[in-house]
Amino acid sequence: MEKTHMASNGLPFPWSKLRLPNYVIPIHYHLLIHPNLTTLSFTGSAKIEIDVKNDTNWIVLHSKNLTITMATILDESEAYQSEKILPVLEYPLHEQIAIFSPKILIAGEKYFLHLEFAAPLADGFYGFYKSSYKTKTGETRILASTHFEPTFARMAFPCFDEPNFKANYSVRIRRSQKHVALSNMPIEQTISLGDGLLEDHFEASVRMSTYLVAFVVCDFRSVSGRTSTGIDVSVYAIPEKWHQTHYALEAAIKLLEFYEKYFNIYYPLPKQDLIAIPDFQSGAMENWGLTTYRETSLLFDPVTSSASDKLWVTLVIAHELAHQWFGNLVTMEWWNDIWLNEGFARYMEIVSVDATFPEMKAEEHLLDTCFVAIGRDSLNSSRPISCEAENPTQIKEMFDTVSYEKGACILHMLRHFLTDDVFQSGIVRYLRRFSYRNAKNENLWDSLANTCSDDDFTLGEFCYSRQQASKNAYRYTGEHWDLKAMMNTWTLQKGIPLVTVQQQGSVLKLRQERFLKTVQPSDPSWQSLQHG
Repeated sequence: MEKTHMASNGLPFPWSKLRLPNYVIPIHYHLLIHPNLTTLSFTGSAKIEIDVKNDTNWIVLHSKNLTITMATILDESEAYQSEKILPVLEYPLHEQIAIFSPKILIAGEKYFLHLEFAAPLADGFYGFYKSSYKTKTGETRILASTHFEPTFARMAFPCFDEPNFKANYSVRIRRSQKHVALSNMPIEQTISLGDGLLEDHFEASVRMSTYLVAFVVCDFRSVSGRTSTGIDVSVYAIPEKWHQTHYALEAAIKLLEFYEKYFNIYYPLPKQDLIAIPDFQSGAMENWGLTTYRETSLLFDPVTSSASDKLWVTLVIAHELAHQWFGNLVTMEWWNDIWLNEGFARYMEIVSVDATFPEMKAEEHLLDTCFVAIGRDSLNSSRPISCEAENPTQIKEMFDTVSYEKGACILHMLRHFLTDDVFQSGIVRYLRRFSYRNAKNENLWDSLANTCSDDDFTLGEFCYSRQQASKNAYRYTGEHWDLKAMMNTWTLQKGIPLVTVQQQGSVLKLRQERFLKTVQPSDPSWQSLQHG
């Protein structure tokens, strides 16, 4: 018998699993966010259009450290389902809340879940958090920024915080006149609410996962340019470091143009902002249309920065912009396949920088990347590239050397096995077939093994015969070659192979085993290790 989970108020919680039920699907979020940079808190509202798949009285979604002040459900005509404010049950262990509807929500119907909430700006580097910097005169200035990957959007607004629940977002942000607000999309209009308070309305976004939503309220300055295909690119930094943004702008424009040609898919948003956040945990984050960076990963001073600084900035920008296709346009179905995001971005940063800035010799650094991966993967504590991850702690641990570096190295191996043309046409097929959707390991292998002509892309079909395929990997290795079976040995088991060759007369004997970083009895250090 399944154990009953109790909500924080002592009532039974209607859902017992870590993963959300799939019978309520978010379609469109209408978000209003009002940060107060004086009280270091924020209030907000979310009106979520939902599609109900099964009759139910319950809506279960994610929320963490938010105080829900009001919950109601409206039908498609936006009439209230109940005269009363609905009770909200909280189950903090799973970071979930449940809203009970007195009227049954009917399968096939659309509804709106309306929630109002409040919370302090987070102290750490996740969710909607406060950041600060000091001016040359010693004044401390506050800004508010977001970092939602992997499971922290639920700290900024109640949401279905899993990557396969893609939806559109219409964001409004309230701010003072001295600040600017940024989000994934451009500002559509700004209205005055009086007393110096402004409300920015951003254009509706494309369909995307919750972890890619972003907003920043700050007093930064920017430099702007435009790509040859009309994408507006801006780089933001604190006012006193504004002069260090120009190289990032040049690099971002070049790299965006490269990716559009390489992937043969236009960047789908009208703008791309890059912003240097003074307090930032990771190197950068690929929020769609608003990539956030540590200052050292975006800013470049032509006078004081080194050549290695320039390479680092270029690689990080290339990584985040690669994600606009790998990760944002096509997203892994679940976090066990995060390497589909990170391995590809790590590899494409090398490919793109080598093509756009050949003088940097980026591909020479790929060997270092692979040696790092081999070192990590030669330990007993390693893991397969794709492995189970269910709770937030396990998911966060997936962002490691195995996903990034080993993922990049097996893609490099595969590219040279298939040839450049076959590899490129295969990933273009993968991106087109799964645009605005989610994919798994096997979807990538299918796309790489069965690459089609451009006409086939529009039909949405795989091409299995040699007659159909203009660039088919089978041509190189025979009819019965199984790419999926081959690549599963690299992604579903840990370690790398060590092949030992012994010659016995005219016979060569090959033995394959997992390479482990251990000291052998024949090594000079063996005896000293035995005696501690």
